[in-house]
Amino acid sequence: MTWRFGKYGRSLLPGGLTTLVLAVLLNLGALQSLEHLAYNTLLHLRGQLPWDDRLVLIAIDDVSIRSIGRFPWARQQYVNLLGVLAESDPSVIVMDLVWSERSPDDTALAQAMSQSSRVVLATAQDSNGLPLPPVPELANAAIASGHIINRQDDDGITRKVDLQIRNEPALALAAVQSHSLVQTPISLPNPEQPLWINWAGRVQQLRQYSFADVVQRKISADAFRDKIVLVGVTAVGIDAMPTPFNQAPPASGVYLHAAVIHTLLQQNALKPLGDGWLIFILLAGGPGLNLILVRWRENVQLLIWLSVCLSWIVLSWLLLKLNYWSPVALPIALFTSTAVAVAVGERLRLNVLLQQQVRQLWQRHYSDVVLRGSKPDRASIERSGLLSSSPQSVTQLAALADQFGRSQSTQAAIARSLSIGLLAADWSGVVWFCNPVAADWLHVSVNNNLTDRLVPNWLSEDQWQADLQALRQLAQVAPRELHRDDRWFELKLELLTDRSNQLKLSAPTSPDGFLLLLEDITLRKQVEETLAQQVQELQRLSQLKDDFLSTVSHELRAPLTNIKLAIELLKLADSDKETQYYISVLENECNREANLINDLLDLQRLEAKAQTFTPTLIDLRAWLPTIVAPFYERAAMQQQTLHLDLPPETSCLTSDQLSLERILTELINNACKYTPPDGSISVSVDCRATDLDIAVQNTGCEIPERELNRIFEKFYRIPKADPWKRGGTGLGLALVKRLVEYLGGTIRVQSGSGQITFVVQLPLKYEPKQEPME
Repeated sequence: MTWRFGKYGRSLLPGGLTTLVLAVLLNLGALQSLEHLAYNTLLHLRGQLPWDDRLVLIAIDDVSIRSIGRFPWARQQYVNLLGVLAESDPSVIVMDLVWSERSPDDTALAQAMSQSSRVVLATAQDSNGLPLPPVPELANAAIASGHIINRQDDDGITRKVDLQIRNEPALALAAVQSHSLVQTPISLPNPEQPLWINWAGRVQQLRQYSFADVVQRKISADAFRDKIVLVGVTAVGIDAMPTPFNQAPPASGVYLHAAVIHTLLQQNALKPLGDGWLIFILLAGGPGLNLILVRWRENVQLLIWLSVCLSWIVLSWLLLKLNYWSPVALPIALFTSTAVAVAVGERLRLNVLLQQQVRQLWQRHYSDVVLRGSKPDRASIERSGLLSSSPQSVTQLAALADQFGRSQSTQAAIARSLSIGLLAADWSGVVWFCNPVAADWLHVSVNNNLTDRLVPNWLSEDQWQADLQALRQLAQVAPRELHRDDRWFELKLELLTDRSNQLKLSAPTSPDGFLLLLEDITLRKQVEETLAQQVQELQRLSQLKDDFLSTVSHELRAPLTNIKLAIELLKLADSDKETQYYISVLENECNREANLINDLLDLQRLEAKAQTFTPTLIDLRAWLPTIVAPFYERAAMQQQTLHLDLPPETSCLTSDQLSLERILTELINNACKYTPPDGSISVSVDCRATDLDIAVQNTGCEIPERELNRIFEKFYRIPKADPWKRGGTGLGLALVKRLVEYLGGTIRVQSGSGQITFVVQLPLKYEPKQEPME
């Protein structure tokens, strides 16, 4: 065990060292600059995305400053802007301007903001980190405010923002929250976590208008209708900030808020890989890649390294398209360092290993090959020059290969004691070694032709020749699993080379034959089949459990919600008519809740075989019309026709009357629910000597054939099969099936030609067997 650990530990040393070094560099942030460069490059490779059309920028640009005057402006200019935007009915107006000091125009501006009621203001902080909120008069008139604090990376680009600082949301988050109050709500991320910005593209692609053009009414009012209008400075030299797509010259800080708003609206924030993935990358790219590389020659190692690097870049590009951000510089540096370390380590290890093997071989076999006398000491060996690289020493080393023939008998004994079949043959198929297990299974012995025993009993001629051809080409032959006489076998073929010939010849020799291994894997196949069945059953049970929890929670919660709402509305009712209506709502929802609970309890009793069977003689000709009668009015209201076909020879039935009534009521109710207007519903009875069929048929809809086997499962509802949105719990047919089985009958369903038929077959007289008391 210690030897194995030392062997594998030494082989993993290069990858382990590179992993440790890269982990330290990662912790020190030494790779950040490379990661930032990779971030920008991947974004360019991904290409530009269209900016969200719900976002519009009103830019305080150079044209506006030349037209209106030196910036900053009097706040009366923003009063004029709000007046113009009031005609456009925007969703939200976001001011990326800090108004922390009072001005004479604050009252007018506050009035304009109050009239708009959709203005979001910015909050900044000074050099000491103290907040700079808007003046109180303006803050009170705003619908919300948000901070504009950002953290730039070393290259000046902001890649992530804090959505909330000291309970103050970011300006972009406040804008989208306000937008959700008047437009379709937007699902927002956890504000406690930083948001990784998904930069769409160049800022010039964002829809934007000059401030001067807007206040001069040169822009159509429709351009801002229902939009998030962002107002900020884009003039050259003011609040410059680069983006991945705009670095020379840089963009302006207002585009950062635009990018965050765009990311929140599109819900496509970048999701960086977690620490667990980083650990996986370090282990897979260091020791993992190390294990792969040490198995191959240098030219293959180079190809593997290149393939891994390119694959990671492509994977990172694909993940970026899926809004996931994975590190690039760290893995590439790790792959490269590991490949170099493995190559260097292999060279050093090979040199040391060769020297050790030469010394060990001469120490063990020098006396037998050369002196045939007493074993010489190390000094005499070194003086003899046999450890040098002379041709003479090479020849003498080759002679040592003959000594390894001593192990042949030992290996043969081991092969005979194996529980697997082991057989060796030459390329003509003649067997020259065969252990007892292989002889028994294949009915073969030494000097027999293997082909005659394998073809066609085990393999076809084409399969056998294909495998032999692959072996001759030094290719790997995939194991074959074969079924013979209720048993499973795994047959493997491997090349067999005479190593003594390789030692005597400088050039590599071709394989001398092949080795056949035959293993009985019946038990393994049985275990695999059992496990597969268990996994399938567990998956089915898990799905049923999920369906149960989802449906029950929804069906229990929905009536309670309606009951609460009806109670609140009942308190506000102004007339008896409204009071009666809300009381009826309460009754319906209570009944709905009670029906669901009763269905669940009934199913539980049926599955636990705790249902009490009360045999009753039922005259179907008198009883069945009373069951169908309540549905005539419902069918007429839904423009359906309901027909009962009851032949005169209909017999009486001995069964549980309440259970049979529940079955028929549920089937007819389903037929009414899923039959379209102008459709027809029929209930018919077909009596025979010992049993009868009760059929409920409706037209106008069908059940897909692939769903017929699942409609009796609990909580299962056919997808897209309820165009009238009449709802249901998915318990009805499951309860019907168990009630029918409880009555000793069967139920089947047929669907086709625009109609559905449920047929319940029941014995005319049924008495359940009594379960023995435990």
